[in-house]
Amino acid sequence: MPGSHSVSRFFNQHIFTTPTEVFKPCMGQLLFVMKPIKIELPKGKYISQIEPFKTNGLFSDCIYHKTVTGCGITRYAIEFFNHPLIGILPNVPVIKDKEAKHNKKHPKKNVLGVYKGVEVDDIKAYLLSDVKYKKIITTPEGFIDKVVKAFNDINEMYENYFLLFDECERIITDVNYRGDIAAPIDHFFEFKKKALVSATTLPFSDERFTDFKHYVIEPSYDYSKPIKVIGTNNVISSLNKHIKSLQSDHVCIFINSTNGIYAIAKSLGIESESKAFCAQDSVVKLLIKGYRYASSNFDVKDMVKYNFFTSRYFSAVDMKVHFKPDVIMVTDVFFAEHSIIDPHTEAIQIAGRFRNGINRLVHITNFNPELESKTKEKALDYLHGSFDTYKEFVRSHANSNNPGSRRTLKDAIENSFAHTFFVNEKLNSFMIDNFIHEERVKGYYQSFENLKAAYQEKNKHFKATFEEDPYPVGDKDILELKNARQSKKEKYRIIAGLFDQWTSKFNHFVLPPDVLLDSLIKQYPEIWEAHLTIGLKGLEETGLVMSKIKAAVKKEKEAQQLKILAPKVYETFKVGTRPSEDFILEKLTEIYKSVGVDNINKSDILRFFKGFRSTSKGEHVYVLQEKLFK
Repeated sequence: MPGSHSVSRFFNQHIFTTPTEVFKPCMGQLLFVMKPIKIELPKGKYISQIEPFKTNGLFSDCIYHKTVTGCGITRYAIEFFNHPLIGILPNVPVIKDKEAKHNKKHPKKNVLGVYKGVEVDDIKAYLLSDVKYKKIITTPEGFIDKVVKAFNDINEMYENYFLLFDECERIITDVNYRGDIAAPIDHFFEFKKKALVSATTLPFSDERFTDFKHYVIEPSYDYSKPIKVIGTNNVISSLNKHIKSLQSDHVCIFINSTNGIYAIAKSLGIESESKAFCAQDSVVKLLIKGYRYASSNFDVKDMVKYNFFTSRYFSAVDMKVHFKPDVIMVTDVFFAEHSIIDPHTEAIQIAGRFRNGINRLVHITNFNPELESKTKEKALDYLHGSFDTYKEFVRSHANSNNPGSRRTLKDAIENSFAHTFFVNEKLNSFMIDNFIHEERVKGYYQSFENLKAAYQEKNKHFKATFEEDPYPVGDKDILELKNARQSKKEKYRIIAGLFDQWTSKFNHFVLPPDVLLDSLIKQYPEIWEAHLTIGLKGLEETGLVMSKIKAAVKKEKEAQQLKILAPKVYETFKVGTRPSEDFILEKLTEIYKSVGVDNINKSDILRFFKGFRSTSKGEHVYVLQEKLFK
């Protein structure tokens, strides 16, 4: 936490005296402040082949809305743009890919990729090289930590280099967990020549973008892709069903959840046929779980039958393969809310990863009507309230002389939701944009109808069809069970209730099992057996005590066994007769063994007849008075 007096003074002077000013640029969220300039893109053409780029290069102080992925602005900037360039790209894989491809093709006009292992001295050496138009491509973090430090004269960078921020919507979508992605923005506005670009731009509320021109590159052809959106209550079972229907040699599954990758691979039994491409920390998480098929480096040669990709590969990375894979996007709002995919941005980017096309495109997702989502107006109102309270904490901290009070207020400030919206005492407008964006996207997953509407809004990108795929076991049911903190008895009660819910009420005919139901049966076999044997009522009568459950099941099984044996017993023994013990043992042995039952006793005859043991002429007999089974 910065010094309390400076923080308090900053808030008083710049934010909280007129709190609406904080949100003034956000209230309308900048879209096209001035009329967008449209540029037609013919089919099969790249930016380098059309005007005005072919003649004039890249314009400054503008945002390029590519509309479709792969039209070549970044490639143009690196390969054809006759100007020193710093390109900020979202992540390392795309930097390595573009650097390798360009330097192989143009060894005398090499570009420098900045990533782990490339240090400040390497950048300085490149800046002193005889490459005419020097091109540096880096992550946002690499730009701050290495590129800026490599320029001895920072003004030279601002004056002579063109700064291009690629996949610029990621500044908004990633800033809440990757704060440094927005760190280059203040530098960005210092550059004499600068621009941003993406196929899936989002509106910025930073007032410094107000006068930027907007170039919309509009394809002159139909660029929509067919997509099937499957709404389900059981993601893994639905995915399993869909994969089996494909009979595909190459399946690419995009899911932003390492836990989700592990659960899918484990549940579907495809570990040895799969590989996950994700960040290094996710590789470690998967290794700890026992999943050994993960890598932080992507190469098409490493692709196998089932390929998992996290958000690291959702955008920018070109995957040029000789086949057309089946692409599946997976969202699970119960077990991995961060796996939510935005049809307006991420879905478009994912669909464009494979430059040679795809076979089928599917999005499988569940829904949660209890998922909280705020409209833009309510989101802004919520932030107003958070910031007002935060202001009072800061002021109280500045005015307090009591050490205990100051410590408590300091903790409250640093751990508050509002604190994350400030960097070096400055409000981060991208965090506000992110909050509004995430609230909008969460709303799509409250219901299938909401998601349908979102895809239909992007009808130029997608020709969407929709399918419902319900299962007896739902992800919500499993989550509630996992989160249950009750005693064993209460947990057994929940499980018994779920089993009863998932089965027919006629003769306990069990519905076709799915992946999660099978898993639950394996975890609680005694409850499943008891449910099938004595039913929910019988389970409740045991008080859900395991020893009593087992005893009740045993008793009921014996009773059912007797019902099966009774007809054969009644063929041999008749009411009113007095068979001897030896005769009873001989015949019951034959009957029991015919159905595979051992451990026969003479007295077992009284399990079929009402009667009693007696003696007749010195011989032990049983008097059979009445049948116990009709």
